[in-house]
Parts: sequence; structure tokens; C-alpha cells
Amino acid sequence: MSYEQFVEQMEAKLRSSLDGGRSLGVRQVTKNNGKKRKGIVFSEPGINVSPTIYLEEYYERYKRGYSFEQLADQIMCLYSHVRMGHSWEGEFVTKYANVRAKLIYQLINREKNRDLLAQVPYIPYLDLAIVFYVLVDMKEDDRIATMLVRNEHLGWWKVTREEIYEEACANTRRLLPEEFTTLYALLAGVEGEDISPDLDETKGYSMYILTNCIRNFGAAAVLYRDVLKNIGEYLKEDFYVLPSSIHEMIIVPDSSAPSWRETAMIVKEINETQVREEEVLSDIPYHYKRKEGRLRLPVWEMDRAES
Repeated sequence: MSYEQFVEQMEAKLRSSLDGGRSLGVRQVTKNNGKKRKGIVFSEPGINVSPTIYLEEYYERYKRGYSFEQLADQIMCLYSHVRMGHSWEGEFVTKYANVRAKLIYQLINREKNRDLLAQVPYIPYLDLAIVFYVLVDMKEDDRIATMLVRNEHLGWWKVTREEIYEEACANTRRLLPEEFTTLYALLAGVEGEDISPDLDETKGYSMYILTNCIRNFGAAAVLYRDVLKNIGEYLKEDFYVLPSSIHEMIIVPDSSAPSWRETAMIVKEINETQVREEEVLSDIPYHYKRKEGRLRLPVWEMDRAES
């Protein structure tokens, strides 16, 4: 069965099980890096917002032997967890006072999102772009609902890009504080640890993860004030910052890293083989020098990033 046939049959299967005036439809959404995905959107009486549940993962499960009934049950179960329980008033988003404390930022690749960036306010950062969202909802299981800030919103709110950036700088760390831990601890499911001398150096870990408390769009934690400075003080040396995905950065001390070009080859290979296309952040590793106090690109990328 082709993917298109799967989508069509799953839509019919789910629609036949709906009750209470609910309905659904399939829509195609352009995700990060221009990746197009198809998903199911449910509609409920009295609720004007709904998440999109994407179907590619379920198609892969179908090819591994899951039945349509099993997959339909999984989709409905997921929807019951992520659905909004109330409407979001249409006028709510038009007033800056309502969204100001909910503005956050995320990092995306600048080159791969040129079409998107023509429609939204953003701040250039290295080869990346800082874009802005309204954090609509955050559930107990760390799922979040966000609304992308577009150029027309600035007109509604009568604010500038610089003003929403200032608000997002204050809000993002407050709402989504950083998590810094060893790669080993993350893979083992251990809770994150503070950046402090108490972290056991005798374990000999040479790779660390910087993300946020929900490990979702956590690469933006590199923007938090003094986070990289504190990491440098803890490591007591300069370090590389590898853009593992839009969700996290990998930190590698200089003493444990290969050359900059070799590191770049490793990042590129990981992005091509291990990371979903829409979750790729960059193929370029960055470097933090404690004396300079800033993250920088390799020399061969600096001119292109500034263009």
C-alpha cells in the first residue's frame, strides 16, 4: 500500500469512529526546513484550535506489521492527550498585552527556511535565525502548543522585532529553563544536572547535552544569558557546540574533539543519517572561546553566514 492510499484509508477509518459532532480532515503542512508533511486535524464543536497529528510515523508502523485498528486507536489516544479543552478567543492574539508574557524564541536554519523567513520577523544568528512563537499551552507531559509570530502580528501589536526579541529573551528561559547534562546521562534517562563543580568529573564524560527542561526546541538554550560562559567555567577550557538538532546542542571540550573540519564531517553525516529532515538545525559546528565570550563559526563559513 502506498503512503497516499494509507492516508486515504486512515482518514476514512478515523472518521467512521467519530461521535459527538466531531469531524476531521487531512491537510498538508510545511514544517521546518521546508519539509511537507500530511496530518489529521480534528474539529470539535465549541473548540476553535486543534493540533495536527502527522501520519508518516504511523505509516512506518503499518509497514512493520501494525493493523489499521491498532494505529487508529493509537492516533485517537494521542489526540485525547494533546487536544485543547477550550477555545482560544479570536481577539486574544490581536492584543499584545495578552501574548507578551508568552513570547518565546526558537532557532532554525536560515538558508533552508528562506521562504518562511520572508513572512516572519527574525534575528540572524550565525548561520541560523531566531524566530518567535506564542506559547499557547504546555501540558504536564511536556507537550507544547505554539503559534508562529508572523509579520502581520507586529502590525496588530504595534511593536517592533527588537521589542518582541527583548520579551522573548526574558520569557524563554523562564518558561523553558536550560538543562545541561552528560550525553551518557541523557541516554540513560537520568535527570539533567546543573552547571556546577558538583558534577562528577571522575566519570570521564567528554560529551554533554544542552537543551531545555522539556527537551523540545532546546537548541535555543545557547542563547540564554551566560549559559555558554558557565559551561566554559565548568569545563575549564574552550569547547565545540554541535547542532545535533533543533532540540539540543552537543557540547564537546576542545581536549576531546577532533579538528574543526573533521567535526563538521561528523555533524553532516549524523544529520543525513540520524536526524529527521525537519529537525535538522545546521551542518556546521560552532566554537566557543572563553576569552572572547561568544560562539563563532569556522572561518570558511563566516562570509556566507553574513550574507
